[in-house]
Amino acid sequence: MEYPNLPGYEITGIVGQGAMGCVYRGRHREDGQDVAIKTLLVDDPSLQRALANEWEVLSRVEHPYLINEREILEYGGRAYLVMEYVQSQTLTRWIEAASPRQRMEEGGQILEKLCEVLAYLHAQNPPVIVRDLKPDNILVLPDGTIKLIDFGIARALEGGAKTEVALKGFASANYAPLEQYSTNATTGIASDVYSLGATTYHLVSGQAPMAAIDMLTGSKDPEQMLLALGIDQDWAELVGAAMRSKPNQRVSLPTFRVRIPKPKAPSENVVPPPPPLPSPRAAAPSSSGLVGWLVLALVLLAITLFFPLK
Repeated sequence: MEYPNLPGYEITGIVGQGAMGCVYRGRHREDGQDVAIKTLLVDDPSLQRALANEWEVLSRVEHPYLINEREILEYGGRAYLVMEYVQSQTLTRWIEAASPRQRMEEGGQILEKLCEVLAYLHAQNPPVIVRDLKPDNILVLPDGTIKLIDFGIARALEGGAKTEVALKGFASANYAPLEQYSTNATTGIASDVYSLGATTYHLVSGQAPMAAIDMLTGSKDPEQMLLALGIDQDWAELVGAAMRSKPNQRVSLPTFRVRIPKPKAPSENVVPPPPPLPSPRAAAPSSSGLVGWLVLALVLLAITLFFPLK
């Protein structure tokens, strides 16, 4: 396969490819650093804006759980976003390979990291709203570190700007709240909390949640759906609190983080020691026994007095 001859970089393979874009794996020709190079395969102005938006977001934030950007350049009429390359798998793949117990125990640590990086993004001035948080956009590294990727539709929360209808198909229906489908609503921090709850639903159950609009029209409740699948109540309640339809009814991000269930300690099958045996004691003579001996002694004395021995 012939790869683009991108100035300054040697492209060595493909990390992933879809209908609209491609991510190449490459190497910087001077410093030898491995990189991921993202580009578009279609000439769509909205997609071009999304790629430029991703560069704008990444260029002004820095966190251990975010992919580091390197540069954006244009070659042959196409834009290429160059980022660090990390050996990893998506959270979707991690969930597929993990056991239910592993999803509960190690999944909680992944959620802790997600809460940390989301808190960092929301603390920016103005706050950065991800708007497309989902397992496919979370990388899990071999050491358990995560990297949040794909900020094409992220936006700075300024001036209460209204949301584009359905975000032009960019957002993933299973993880997007209702406000991302309305022209009269504003996406905000609570929108990312909903997506975090939907991601948690997938994490603990092993399957994607229903779309918000389907749950609304079908009167489905994510908490009850998880309980029906046999998921622990503390997990089900946390997901339900994050995935409420109205943004002002959702749990806050700090509260979500505090309520992430901790792994339960294994039960210790220790047999309790038997109660101590009573210490042996000499039997105390009873009062009735003393009286009997006294009577016998008096009888013998009387016999001796009245019937002296010859």
